[in-house]
Amino acid sequence: MVIVNLFKVKWNKRYTGKEIAQASGLSTTTITKLMKGEHVDLKLSTLEKIAKFLNCNVKDILEEVPD
Repeated sequence: MVIVNLFKVKWNKRYTGKEIAQASGLSTTTITKLMKGEHVDLKLSTLEKIAKFLNCNVKDILEEVPD
């Protein structure tokens, strides 16, 4: 299974969820769910917006974990 590892990247960059939401144009609800590890059906464009704001690659915010 692949998960979004936004929490780790967010803390490395020291941004709040609200800052990420405002800069990426995504809702704070979506960002909060990603940080909590809740399942969210994401589009690649959503991941690209987050990665662009965090100045990282999409692969940096994705992590493969055992089921």
